[in-house]
Amino acid sequence: MTLRVGLFVNKEKRGAHELLVELLEYFKKHGVSFLLEESTARLVGREGLSLSRLSQEVDLILAAGGDGTIIRIAHEIFPSQVPILGVNTGSLGFLTAVGREEILPELPKILTGRFRKSPRMVLKAVGSAYGKDFEIPCSLNDIVLFRGAYSHMTMIDVFAQGKLVTEYQADGVVVSTPTGSTAYALSTGGPIVVPESKVFTLNPICPHTLTNRSLVFAEEVVLRFSIPLGGRPVRLEYDGVAYGDLHPGDWIQIEARSERVVLGFLKERDFFEILRKKLRWSGTAVEE
Repeated sequence: MTLRVGLFVNKEKRGAHELLVELLEYFKKHGVSFLLEESTARLVGREGLSLSRLSQEVDLILAAGGDGTIIRIAHEIFPSQVPILGVNTGSLGFLTAVGREEILPELPKILTGRFRKSPRMVLKAVGSAYGKDFEIPCSLNDIVLFRGAYSHMTMIDVFAQGKLVTEYQADGVVVSTPTGSTAYALSTGGPIVVPESKVFTLNPICPHTLTNRSLVFAEEVVLRFSIPLGGRPVRLEYDGVAYGDLHPGDWIQIEARSERVVLGFLKERDFFEILRKKLRWSGTAVEE
C-alpha cells in the first residue's frame, strides 16, 4: 500500500520550485496520492492546506528544507504523530533523512513505508512574566535563557523537583532535548545524547566558575527557573524563536511532554553515521 503524502517545500531555499516540480511529476507518473501545504501549493498555482490540517489528512509529511523547516513543521502539527521525513536542501541537516540528489531514487521505499520512525522528546514550558502567565507548548530542540543584547552576566536560580540545584552566574542556560544536544547545547560543551533517550540536559553558557558542568535529568523531572530579586533581565527563546524577557521575580517551569514528535529516516542510516558525516565525529585522532 502506498502512503498518502503531504508535501511541504521551503520556498526560501534555492531550487525549491524545481524540486517541487520533480516531485509532482513523480507522484503523477506513479499514481501517488498527495496533498500540498498552502505556501507550497502557491508555487505551482494550486490550493493547499495549513500544516495542521494537512497532518490530519496524510500518512507522511515529506518536507524539503533544512532542520529549521522540520522544527517549524513540528511546532505547527504537534501533537500529531504523523512522521515528518526531511529532504535536505540546507547545510548541516541532522533532522533530514535524505539529500536533494537522493530523494527520487529513495521514494519507492519511502512511499511504501519502508523507513525508520524516530520518536523525539518535546519540552513544554509554563511561566509568569510581568505578572502574566504564558505557555510554550512544543520545543523540539531547546529552551534558552540568556543575557541577549545585555552586557551583564545573568543570575538564575534553578530548582529540580522543588529542590535547589544552584544559582547560575553565567551568560545563560540551555535546557536541551536529546534532539537538541547536537544544536546550541553542543556549543556550550554539553554531551551528545542519542536521540530516543528519555533524558534531557541543563547546560550553562559561559559559567563564571570552572566547576560548572552540564547536568542530565530523567524525563520525569520538572525544572523551575526564577530570576532573583536584584538580578537583571534574561532573554527567553525556544528553538531559536524569541519569546521575550524575564525580569526579577519572574519564573519559568520546564518539563518533558509525554507526546512525541515523530521523524522519519532511511532504515540503513543511523544516528552515528550522521555524527561521523556531519560533525566529522570520531573516537580517534588518527585518520584511517
